[in-house]
Amino acid sequence: MKRFSRFKIRIERDRWNPLNTLIFLVIFALFLAAGINGWGFLFTGKWVVAGVEHAAQQLPEHTPIRGKVLVLSPHPDDETLATGGLIQDVLQNNGEVAVVFLTNGDGFPWEARYSTRKWSVEPRVFLKMGRDRQTEATLATNALGVPAKNVYFLGFPDRGLRSVYLTNYLIPYKSKFTRVDHVPYNNTYRPGSPYTGQELEKQILEIAQKFNPDVILAPTPLDQHPDHQATSYLSSRILSEFPHAKILYYIVHGGVEWPLPKGNHPELPLSPPAETSQGIEWRRYPLTDKQQKQKHKAMLYYKSQLQILGRYMLAFNRENELVLPPVVDVHDDRKNP
Repeated sequence: MKRFSRFKIRIERDRWNPLNTLIFLVIFALFLAAGINGWGFLFTGKWVVAGVEHAAQQLPEHTPIRGKVLVLSPHPDDETLATGGLIQDVLQNNGEVAVVFLTNGDGFPWEARYSTRKWSVEPRVFLKMGRDRQTEATLATNALGVPAKNVYFLGFPDRGLRSVYLTNYLIPYKSKFTRVDHVPYNNTYRPGSPYTGQELEKQILEIAQKFNPDVILAPTPLDQHPDHQATSYLSSRILSEFPHAKILYYIVHGGVEWPLPKGNHPELPLSPPAETSQGIEWRRYPLTDKQQKQKHKAMLYYKSQLQILGRYMLAFNRENELVLPPVVDVHDDRKNP
């Protein structure tokens, strides 16, 4: 009986051997990484790729967008990640595109910490970040073919748009990153403007009235970033002033680990976080090889973002982009295919 007990104790010790635990964790991490990155030499990577391809195949293709397109971009890089190919397609077919950047992206603390190698970052670092990202956005939109006269920077607070529009409509909001309550950048649409929802709405409406769009491209209200949600709310307000125009939505922040696989996979399609949601269905917007390559070139101008979010951003370099029509447009399309 004693021998049996000793044998049992030895088995229990072997079972909880730290080396076995380490081996298990390494194997688990390898399979997880294969799925996230789409590595084809492991079955988890193959599963993810097959799932993305299947989901994309189920989506109907959106008809080409033509005419005058107004792109509302909460931050520098959203316009390229979500609509860089679409923008080129419109311009290459005698259309016109205007891009409005609501913020300069001056509220990303991880970028500030990375660039300064400090945990606590001073406001001046965030202000420099805003200037740098504006320069990157100028280069990126130029690469996509958007004329400089059609690129607008409003300079409102990054990670503060929802508060500005919903709670600080009349009283200026103070950015917790730059520590200012007004537009601090000289080369913007209205330098020195107060950070109020009324002022933000006024500026976007002015630009829209001058441009007179046929189509408004804006983040979907399903996007999980609060700045994107606020921009979506604003787009509905703008649309009410242009009854002839239609609105189409895009998505950048679709949830944990979306889009998969991470990294640069230009041979794969882009599938949505969910094929249908709240009765509405995503559409594929196919890109040509040339459009895809030029979009990738534009993405590379966002060097400040790529150094931290590179694999996430490059995951948007796919064979297609995604657009989401309002429910009424989906119903109309099905009646008139």
